Amino acid sequence: MISQFFILSPQRGDTLIFRDYRHDTPRDVPDLLLDKLKTWQKNHGAELDPPPIFNVDGVNFLFTNIQGLYFVCTTKFNVSPFMIYELLGRIATLIKDFCGILSEECLRLNSSLVYELLDEIIDYGYVQTTLTDQLKSYVYEDPVPVKRENIIINSLAKLKAPGTNLGSSRNRPIVHSRDERSSKQNEVYIDMIEQLVASFASNGMTVRAEINGSIQIKSYLQGNPEIRLGLNSNIVLGRDKDISSDKYGIVFDDYKFHDSVDPTDFNEYRRMVIFPPEGETTIMNYRISSDVSLPFRIFPILLRDPRCPNRMDITIKIRADIPEDKFVSKCTLTVPLPRVTQSVSNENTDDSNEQSFQYDNRIKNIIWTINNLKGGTEQSIKVKITGATSFSAVAELEIGPISLEFDIPNYTCSNIQIRKLKVYEKNKSIPPQRWVRYFTISESYICRV
Repeated sequence: MISQFFILSPQRGDTLIFRDYRHDTPRDVPDLLLDKLKTWQKNHGAELDPPPIFNVDGVNFLFTNIQGLYFVCTTKFNVSPFMIYELLGRIATLIKDFCGILSEECLRLNSSLVYELLDEIIDYGYVQTTLTDQLKSYVYEDPVPVKRENIIINSLAKLKAPGTNLGSSRNRPIVHSRDERSSKQNEVYIDMIEQLVASFASNGMTVRAEINGSIQIKSYLQGNPEIRLGLNSNIVLGRDKDISSDKYGIVFDDYKFHDSVDPTDFNEYRRMVIFPPEGETTIMNYRISSDVSLPFRIFPILLRDPRCPNRMDITIKIRADIPEDKFVSKCTLTVPLPRVTQSVSNENTDDSNEQSFQYDNRIKNIIWTINNLKGGTEQSIKVKITGATSFSAVAELEIGPISLEFDIPNYTCSNIQIRKLKVYEKNKSIPPQRWVRYFTISESYICRV
């Protein structure tokens, strides 16, 4: 049972959307949340995320950061956190479906549409529906388009894979304004996104590697036609299968389909039949934990000079093991340092024009950013650390682990590809356009020092 829902802009501290359903909590709760976040950042630094759930004077706050905006629910009841976070993510998806994009400016321009959506989704704190098809019949407000071209939609939309036209059509609302409803468009967009969870030792040996993949679809097809989508034929389902005859198969530990998918032919032909609902939908989730090809390797080296016990050198080398025709527009390495660290200096051993280095003395972290890292190349940096006291064995243990953040367009670590994509339409007056993109992003990529 939800008491309030609101959306905050953490940069300006503005409350963009606010709806009080039960009137059993104070109306100044957005200010309480902002004060809590500011106190957390002051004590722990901006790099460390605050806890997603906390209680203040008997009011439970549950919030998440989606594309730079805080989606928040408050309640005085013992509700399921998983249900609340599923609801927050679904509300963000619905706003994007009906408004086209999700941003601060879009919320300001389409506040009446968002309030109309919220009134249909939640009634007196109880969730009614989050289905796009049902809400489309009850929401009548027209979306106001955002015309600024420099607005940041999301990190994935900014990446332009070779041979893929991103444009702005994928970010238009599912319901056009009255002056646009006469224009007919027949398109379907499919994204295959793989999130990597990996940890490995300083010598490059893999400790753990796992892929959490998803296939997302956003359909603007007229008449909700049938779509047939086929994947690689060498996919093996389940670890208990006999894969001796298919040594180089891609083993799915587990997988799950959306209700709009008919997976009857998937076990035999690796093919699925889709009747996509309106809006953006994840039609399949899968997990792979065997024979994962990691895109990067990190090799840290610690050097101590016995003559200077308060000095230490750290050399970090990163190697891109992706194909040479692939690239990473930006990857960021974060390295925690000992608490006795007093000063830090760096020496780039490669072209420094493509690198940047920062040191946050408050939280004792160094941040190394590399731009345009191409496949098959290496980059390295040497960091000199001076401590207020001598570095002991305990201080050395405070170094690391090194975390890496990246996103790779037009690439999947599992080598899964969409081999077949066919739309069966009854009305063939407007040929359908099909767009497919691939992304690999880091969820948790850790190297032990």
